[in-house]
Amino acid sequence: MAYQALYRKYRPHSFDDFIDQDNVKKILVNSIKNNKISHAYLFSGPRGIGKTSMAKIFAKAINCLNFDSKNDVCDICDNCKECDEQSVDIIEIDAASNNGVDQIRDLKNKIYVVPSKLKYKVYIIDEVHMLTNSAFNALLKTLEEPPAHVVFILATTEFYEVPETIVSRCQCFNFTRITLESLQKRLKYISEKEKINITDDAITEIAHYSNGGLRDAIGMLDKLNSFTDEKITIDVFKSINGMISQSDIELFYTELLQKNLAKVIEIINKVENQGYDFKNFIERIMMLVRDKIVNYYINSSDIVGDITDNIELITVLNDILNKLKDAVNPLVIVQIYILKYIENVSFISREIKNEEAKKESKIISQEIKNTIVSEKNISQEIKNNSQNTNELTYEVDDSKKIDSSNEKDKVEKTCKNDQISGKIHVNLQNKSIRINNSMATANISYKKELSEIWKKLNKYFMDSKYSKVAQLLSDTVPMVVGVDYAILTTISDGIIDNIYNNLVTVEDFINMIYHQLKIVVITDSEFENVKKKYIEDRKKNIIYQVQEECGKLIEEGDNLINKAINVFGSDIVEIE
Repeated sequence: MAYQALYRKYRPHSFDDFIDQDNVKKILVNSIKNNKISHAYLFSGPRGIGKTSMAKIFAKAINCLNFDSKNDVCDICDNCKECDEQSVDIIEIDAASNNGVDQIRDLKNKIYVVPSKLKYKVYIIDEVHMLTNSAFNALLKTLEEPPAHVVFILATTEFYEVPETIVSRCQCFNFTRITLESLQKRLKYISEKEKINITDDAITEIAHYSNGGLRDAIGMLDKLNSFTDEKITIDVFKSINGMISQSDIELFYTELLQKNLAKVIEIINKVENQGYDFKNFIERIMMLVRDKIVNYYINSSDIVGDITDNIELITVLNDILNKLKDAVNPLVIVQIYILKYIENVSFISREIKNEEAKKESKIISQEIKNTIVSEKNISQEIKNNSQNTNELTYEVDDSKKIDSSNEKDKVEKTCKNDQISGKIHVNLQNKSIRINNSMATANISYKKELSEIWKKLNKYFMDSKYSKVAQLLSDTVPMVVGVDYAILTTISDGIIDNIYNNLVTVEDFINMIYHQLKIVVITDSEFENVKKKYIEDRKKNIIYQVQEECGKLIEEGDNLINKAINVFGSDIVEIE
């Protein structure tokens, strides 16, 4: 008998075999039990986590003659055996190679033929986002009202590429990456069944390498098993995969934050000399730093270096990843950006050499933690000086108050100096005003309330109407929430652009799940500067007062073009 790859041999054949994706399994099982089988489903998520396998299991389950008895396929009835033998009633289509309108028209002509043996004829269309626009249009009506004996299951790794007209006609399920623990458990099970001699450390490295993809993890185990008949160790794994161990990743992170230039360069050269993948190397460091920052704020765990340095490191690593996409020599890109990061950190440290400056730095760090992170301390320090308004101020000398009598004139004057830049036209004055107003009306109870709502955004991921905006917001963190304003932070400029491109939709969605808020989205590093300025102003007893906005936060391109024409004349302004 020909050899069968391990990922095919150990592909799940029932719901019980399936790893993780418990919510998806529960909904699908209940729909079969209650006879509420939809005509179309859309499975989305990263590659190698079981979308196609779940589609095959669901196709077998809705045709199983004994499903009700055990809430799973029986694997003994005639229909189950028919499905396992590649039934003609279970049709799998690879949209990557059959993406034209002619193939979809051919499909439409065949769906009205009743199943030959099973109860349902099931069409599984893999990588459905690869269909052409014409093919999608041809599929629309059929997908909306197929014959009673037909069920469509669409699978995709690029949910955002699927037209909304298709999404709205399907029940959508978002598949998540397999957890590290589940991957390790499954790999250990397969190793024992196949009598593969492998260390636990090597299994852990494979699980890290696969990045939540079970197929990649099992494929790597198969590859290592073919490489050697001896015990598979971390060194074996590293020698054939162009990878670096988790311990080396941890070491690099520590040396980088401690500004040990010699050791950092040594590890980078090691990555280059042994042929490791720089992209994967940087991604793993980035995930490690992310975990360190999250644990620092949530669990108050220790962190190497200063929290500001860690947040800045995330930004630098993201820049490296963007540059690596088109890099001719990845080593040069990594070396230059890492050296630049270390030198910037070193420059800052040289300015605070004396002991008094170091003590002051510790005081500021503690104040940031107390005012921004500790909800208890913020609620005690911030006072509401007016019962009739939501404006938050501090008790100060009258001589130190900000003169806001001509605030409206200042705003109107500044609005005339808006900048025109990039694809997103942000009114920079209004951005500053929204940040100011968020800080002026900040209330820790509001932040806590909105943060709880943020934790439940995933319930909208399967809703075709709200899935895109919910997933966008899930990549942000509410940092300051006021009466009508909020500051959201994220690590990616791309997420900021996407939110600002759809600002009206995003704010309408927030109004639906919470109440009307005017939001401003900034990077984590920019928020660090906002916090520092806030602390400095508070030490000076400066009052933050609500200011009036002028115009919109995001301006339409046409308005900006008209402004340019008014200034320079239509003969000079060139529109691309």
